[in-house]
Parts: sequence; C-alpha cells; structure tokens
Amino acid sequence: MAAQDPSLHVAPKAAKQRIGLIGIGRMGTGMGISLLRHQVELHIKANKDRFGANRLTSVGAHEHLSVADLAQRVSAVVLSLPSSREVEAVCLGQDGLFARMPRGGLIIDCTTSYPASTVALAEQAQKRGLSFIDAPVTRSPEQAEFGLLNTIVGSSETLFPVAERILATFCETVVHVGDVGQGHKIKLVYNSMTMGIAAVAAEVCQFAHGLDIDLVTLRSLVSRGSTNNGIFQAFVAFLLGEKPDVLAISIANSAKDIECAVRLAGDSGVSVPVLAAAAHKLNVSVAAGKGELTLPHLSCL
Repeated sequence: MAAQDPSLHVAPKAAKQRIGLIGIGRMGTGMGISLLRHQVELHIKANKDRFGANRLTSVGAHEHLSVADLAQRVSAVVLSLPSSREVEAVCLGQDGLFARMPRGGLIIDCTTSYPASTVALAEQAQKRGLSFIDAPVTRSPEQAEFGLLNTIVGSSETLFPVAERILATFCETVVHVGDVGQGHKIKLVYNSMTMGIAAVAAEVCQFAHGLDIDLVTLRSLVSRGSTNNGIFQAFVAFLLGEKPDVLAISIANSAKDIECAVRLAGDSGVSVPVLAAAAHKLNVSVAAGKGELTLPHLSCL
C-alpha cells in the first residue's frame, strides 16, 4: 500500500459531490490535491506519466481507464489539458464527455484554449443537456496545490456561482469576466504579454552577455527602474544559478500560447507585430529541438 503524502492533510471522510479531473500533469495534480483537501470525491483519468495519478490515488482519488467510465460517475468535470485539441478530443465522439455525462452536468475548462473552440463546444454541450464554461488559470502548480491560483471565468450569470464553488477549492481569486469564451480571450491577451516580455528579457540577457556586462550589475540597475519585472528577474536568477527551477513552463507550451494569441489577434483584425516577432523567437527554439526546455533557457540559447 502506498504511503500517504503528509502534506495533503486530507480528512478520511469524502463529501457527496463527485468531480472528475482530466489532465493531471503538474498543474492538474495541484488542482486535484486541493479538491481532495476540500473533501470532494475525486475521479481522475491518468496521463501516460503516472506521477500525478499515483499521488492522487494514494490519498483517495478514484482512477478510471477511460473518459467514458469517468464521465458516468460525476456531475462536474474539470479539464487541465495542453490545448483546445485535447479538450475537443475528450469532449467529442461516442465515448467523450458530451456523450457519456448525465444531463445537467458541468464541464469547466481550465486549459488555455482557443476561444472559438470554447464557444463551439459550449453550443454542442447545450444540445446534450450539459454546460461547458471556460475558467483558465494563472500562477504555478505549487500554488495550485495550496489553493492559490487565480481564474477568469466565462459563463452565464446563472452558472457562475455553481462553478465558483468548485473553482474556489484550488483558486484564491475567481473572477467572472463575461459569457463563455471571454475568459480564454483574456487569458490569451495576458499570456501574450507574459511571453512577449520573456522574449525581450531573453534577448536582453543575451545582449548583455555579448557585451561582457555583469548580470548582477544589470539586475541592480533594472531593479531600481520602471522596466523591472518578474520575468527578467527570474531569467537572471536562472542564469546565475540561484533558481534553476524557476518558471518551469516549457518553451513549447509558451510558443503554443503566444501563437494562439497572435492567431486570435489576426482573426479579430488586430495588428500585433511585436507579439508576432516574440512568437517567432519562441518558435525558432522549438524548431531547433529546444521545446521541452523550460522558458528561462530561452535566455541562453
């Protein structure tokens, strides 16, 4: 029998509410830990990587081998997947959530998904007697584990309180920003700024290195000015060996997010040449086989 993780402090008695969680990578695992802490009966479908599933099942989560099996046992499902492609895959088809969940069920997409896909899925869910809403999150997997994420929710006014009760188990801030799809729009704008700053910060670090400028001196100068930002500070801490695990998102995921943002801008008739250039920088690293490295590696490629 697996040893229980002492950091979870999960009480032995589970509540009646049955919630599914699909996508138990680092972020999803953190969400699952917080859900369990709030006495939810948690049902999961494992990834190929067993780490998250092993940790969650060791403290009471119920594992299922298929989406169809999970869907029939829950009233709500939280998705934490890589992209809209995976969200569509688990929702659609004869064994997907839309076909197998009981009528009245709620699907909460915490993935950074493409808004048009989200709206289309919500329309299809409604035809099946289900509700599909978007609630993308910000912050880290570690903060997910302690219920400290932020989420921006796109849903009807009626559904928001229902979703909020679930989201509040792993989020300290839950903000309703409008109808379905609006949460993902705002998340992509937010992520585009994050990745745009990352591209600039990486290039500045490379520029400084090329001129034999001491990073400690540069950091001291930046820290005192209006250009100071967390991403630059994280990159310098990484390069100096102070925080080797900082900003653990991969370059590939970063490239995916800013590509989605640039695509959304194009579909909306908005010109974003600087963000497009940042997307290009990230995509060049992915094409060079560096996609699985963490984002701070962008500053030394």
